[in-house]
Amino acid sequence: MITAGRLDSLRWQSRRGMKEIDLMLEPFVNRHIPELPDETVALYEKLLMCSDLELVRYLLRNVVPGDPELREIVELVISCHRKDFPDSAQGLE
Repeated sequence: MITAGRLDSLRWQSRRGMKEIDLMLEPFVNRHIPELPDETVALYEKLLMCSDLELVRYLLRNVVPGDPELREIVELVISCHRKDFPDSAQGLE
């Protein structure tokens, strides 16, 4: 289970100031991170170490991450976004 301090830190780190990224990462961290296992949260932390340019390319599916762990967490973020916002094309394709 994630601690309140770690969750607050992830919320802060997820606010990147680029609309395309923020529309996907902020809802993900607020809605899904608290219920994810520690291993998946660690993958999300690894994703947050990427540059904004890398993140937007991954989340818009312009580039597939070479790292299998990053591919896994990117796919999770995108699938959660689609589930949470089924009528939205924000950040997709």
